[in-house]
Formats: sequence, C-alpha cells, structure tokens
Amino acid sequence: MISGSDMRMNNFLRCLFVTIAIWCLPCSMVRGESVPAAFPSPFEGKRAILDGDIPLWTKKEHVDEVLSRVKSAGFNVYMPTVWQGRGTAWPSKYAPWDTKLADRDKENFDPLRYVIEKAHEMGIEVHPWFTLMLRQSAIFPEFALSNMPQKAFDVHNPAFRDLLVKLIEEVVVNYDVDGINLDYVRAVELCSSLKCDEEYNKTYGRNLKTDALLFKVLPATVPSLVDYQETAVTTLVRAISESVRSKKPHLLLSADVFVGHAPLSQGQNSVSWVNNGLIDVIFRMDYSRQINVAAMDGTRRELSHPDKQNLLISNMSNPDEMITGQKYFARDGKWLADTVSKIHTLWPKTGIAVYFYKYLTDEQIAALQNGPLGQQKIHPSLRVAHP
Repeated sequence: MISGSDMRMNNFLRCLFVTIAIWCLPCSMVRGESVPAAFPSPFEGKRAILDGDIPLWTKKEHVDEVLSRVKSAGFNVYMPTVWQGRGTAWPSKYAPWDTKLADRDKENFDPLRYVIEKAHEMGIEVHPWFTLMLRQSAIFPEFALSNMPQKAFDVHNPAFRDLLVKLIEEVVVNYDVDGINLDYVRAVELCSSLKCDEEYNKTYGRNLKTDALLFKVLPATVPSLVDYQETAVTTLVRAISESVRSKKPHLLLSADVFVGHAPLSQGQNSVSWVNNGLIDVIFRMDYSRQINVAAMDGTRRELSHPDKQNLLISNMSNPDEMITGQKYFARDGKWLADTVSKIHTLWPKTGIAVYFYKYLTDEQIAALQNGPLGQQKIHPSLRVAHP
C-alpha cells in the first residue's frame, strides 16, 4: 500500500518534472538540440539552377553574364558542373583538366575560384556539381566499369571511391563553397569483372554471373545482388559525407536522385542516406511537365524530416513531348513560373532546383520575375556564412 503522504510526494515530483521539461524545451530548441516536431528545412528559401556546360562557365566573360541572368531570374544558388568523368574544372592534384578545356591556357587559370568570388559578391551561393559515376572519356581506364567502359566508372572499386573522395575534399578544403551537389550517385550497371565475381561469392556465397542473368528477368528475386549494389554506392556516399563533415561540418550536401523510381540495379537508397544523416538534401528528379505530387508526398512520409526532399525540375523538353528527330527545346516561361508556384504552394518549406542553365530563356526569366521568384527578395544575407 502507498500512504497518502507518499502519493502527494509522487504527484509533486511528477508536476515538478513536467514543469522543468516544459521550461527547458525552448532552451533546447535555441541550442539546436533535436526536437522531433521542429523539422529542419535546410534548403528552404533556396532556388538553385544547374549549369552543365564546362567549356562555357569556365570562361570569365560567359560566367559574368550567367550570374547576372541567374540573379535577375531570382535564383540564389548556382551549381556549376566541375566533374563529368572527363577530368576536373579546377587545377587538381589528383586528376587532369577536363578534356573540354584542352585548348585553354592553364597558367593562372582557376575558373572555379573566379565563379565563387563573383557569385558571392552578388549574394549567390555556389554548390559545385559532381557527376560521380559518369565516364565520358578515356580517363582512368583502370576504374572503368568493365561492361560499360565509356559510360560509367566502377563504384565497386575502392581505389575509384577513394579518388572521388579526394577530388571532392580538394574542392571543399581549397574553395569557399557553400555546398556540394552529387549526381550519378548510382551504380549505372551491374559489375562483371573477375574481382566483383570473387567479392560477391565471398560475401554471399553465390555466383555473380548466374545471379546477374536472373536479376535481368526478376530483379526482386535476387536480394543479395540488390544489397551488393546498395552497399557499394552507400559506402561511397558515406565516405564523401564523412570527409566533407570532417572538413566543413556545416556545408550542405545534396544529391540528385530518382527517389523510388531507380531500378534495383542502381543501388540508390537515397531515403536511407537522408534518414541516416549522410546527405542533407535530396533532389527528386522530376522532369515531366506534370510533376508527380503523389510520389513526392509518398517519399515525404518515409523521411524523418520531410522537407529534406526537394524537387529538381527541368526547364527543357522531355522526350515524351517531342516528335521523332526533334531537338531539345526550352519550355515556355508560363509553365516554369506556374510549376515553381505550385511547388511553393504545396511544400512551402522546400526549395527548388532547375535543370539547367543552357535552356534558361529571357522569356522564362521574365515569367519568374513577374511570378514566384520576383516576389522574393534576393540579397547577400541569404548566403550562409560558414564558421
């Protein structure tokens, strides 16, 4: 039996505990401690545009015009591609210059440093864009995926993963970047090398060639091969994340992904990457004219912090809206402005990204100015200062 005095004491202690907990809650929020209801929105208020033309953005006169147009359109994040599997767009200790820059005078030539300085003067963040497994030249033949040598690198090769980590770390350490954007964060195809055969057999006790044949017909029936792909890609993502966090903990790390739509062969478990803190932001690549609201909302329910998923839309045509033989074309400005407005309405705490600058027309800029991005102030204070 519990006496009346004991019950009164227990009630007093419970009230005291609740009072202290309530009193401390705002303090923990101020200190930045984890509060489940307060979901962080790391890309909220950011409007990014990707620039995939290394030969152009590395020209001083071109980038001056680019940044001016980007700013006038209302974008505050610029993502220039710096690695497309042909070499680097900065002077690197670990890889040669991009082959598209072969004719450039390399003396005192550092286009990345220039674009960062120029962008920061205009209040625009710079997040260099790395297409990780894409291979577009004869560079590093020892790292080529054996059955797709001119299209992809082998993510199962530890030396190749180390190379990518070194390249990204080199940029993070030597440049005042505001984030790093990862693309082609996927295996591209199944590995067929002897080394992979041996590794797979040792890990799973199964034959890689046999499982690969079955996988092409019924991929879900070969969970070991799904795991093999996911493990290699996630190992790379984790290594990049740990490297970036160790050098600049507050740098924003993003990835362009096919959330929920990537084939099982790709090893792209992006929801896990976000929930486990390896990646800060994922961009759902949705290039159709009609964005997939149901898919976006479905993934939000899977994420610990829903607003860490953002949309990467395209301002250029998709094959499904083109006739045979037609070249890619820029979409109309009204569509772009209406789509951005819809995203802001449905998911106000997420940011947006647009693929890509080459197709940013004056009509699109005018539509954005007169619509969703023209209503937002663009100023240098938007750039986050990193300690």
